[in-house]
Amino acid sequence: MSTSSPGARPREIAVLAGAVLLEALALAAAGLRLVWTLLFEHPLTVGGTVFLVLVLLGGAVWLLHVGRGLWRGFRWPRAAALVVQLFLLVLALPLLQAGQWGLGLVPAVPAVVVLLLLFRPAVLAWTSRTVK
Repeated sequence: MSTSSPGARPREIAVLAGAVLLEALALAAAGLRLVWTLLFEHPLTVGGTVFLVLVLLGGAVWLLHVGRGLWRGFRWPRAAALVVQLFLLVLALPLLQAGQWGLGLVPAVPAVVVLLLLFRPAVLAWTSRTVK
């Protein structure tokens, strides 16, 4: 057991929520980098870059809510976190197969950590309890 008190938040939740929040920060940083491109550089297409900025920043906000929901012990963020991690692995696999280990491991390692933590008994118990 990861904690001594049955009502205390497990340490796995802190790591899980922290990893999801770091993913949200990475998405926000990528979105802000594209905003920089729009303002000070010459993007390939303005419309496509604006769309990608909106998608990245929207995804960052969504992941912030997922991390907050995991921290608070809600049930719904488990599925959302699972789907995001599977997408990250789908993005990382071609990079790893192409030999680009640095770029491939950046999304793959946190995704694997989150996937493993999502199914830990302490996490399942924390997110399956009745929140008052």
